[in-house]
Amino acid sequence: MAKARYTVLHGQYRIHRADDPRRGPQPDGDTIRFEPANLELLASLPRFSARPPDIRSKGINVRYEGIDTLETHFDGAHQNDRFAFGARDRNLALLGYKGVQFFADEPNIVSAVDVDPLPGYVVANGIESNGRLLGLVYVGVPPTEDGQPLFVDEARLDGSVNATLVRAGLAYVEPYDTMPIALIDRLRSIIAQARADNAGMFDSESVGVEKPATIVALNDLQALVMWPKLFRRLVTFIREGHSGLSEFDSWIRQDPVRRDDTLRLPNGEKANMHDTFEISGNRLSLRFNPEDLIIAPDPAP
Repeated sequence: MAKARYTVLHGQYRIHRADDPRRGPQPDGDTIRFEPANLELLASLPRFSARPPDIRSKGINVRYEGIDTLETHFDGAHQNDRFAFGARDRNLALLGYKGVQFFADEPNIVSAVDVDPLPGYVVANGIESNGRLLGLVYVGVPPTEDGQPLFVDEARLDGSVNATLVRAGLAYVEPYDTMPIALIDRLRSIIAQARADNAGMFDSESVGVEKPATIVALNDLQALVMWPKLFRRLVTFIREGHSGLSEFDSWIRQDPVRRDDTLRLPNGEKANMHDTFEISGNRLSLRFNPEDLIIAPDPAP
């Protein structure tokens, strides 16, 4: 039998800070605040980029493994409202939250919720490059005692919030080489069906293979449905004062860690982020669907 790579962590999710709501968490479609029942277990997890767990107020942010949802907030920018906030709201509903309200002037911060925190568990793979807990997210009764190893098969992956968001067409699949290939392949099959069904955002995707969009300014970018990882690079590029895409390719190559990620193409060839897109004038398209790539974690500092 294959070796158990994951660790089951019991705990609770938190989206609201009752004593000071405006300083509370900012949940989105693929990140949630998690308070492990035993914080010491975090120290035993693999550190894929040698970064220790970023623990604050007895909790840690969970980065949902294998997926990427549209950005609700990144450096003051967001992606297409319907599907960015739709993914967030579906995520919170899947975790059991009801009556969630957000501040009118701070639309990413929870102003009120019926019940918080809520119990749940994370099937953890390790700590990623930003110190977040990388794993599969669940509600219900944990399958093992706290801190025990677990082999994750396709059926268990299917029951995760991660896979459910992909199935609904509210998340891209974004494989990293820290995830078992069998689970990557399963997520690929789920997103293939979501694309075939035009589920969720896939009926409205703006940037894809042989599907270009014009990007000159931030307002153009924020309206699009596109791969969030590339969106984040474009936001930073535009924030630095660039207009149009004429310098984007050379810009992204200048930083092989924070911009030009190392990855594997569908044929297995080693490549970088700059190999994943094509630019013609101010029109950008993808060379590959994101799920067909495998990304390497950031190198240790």
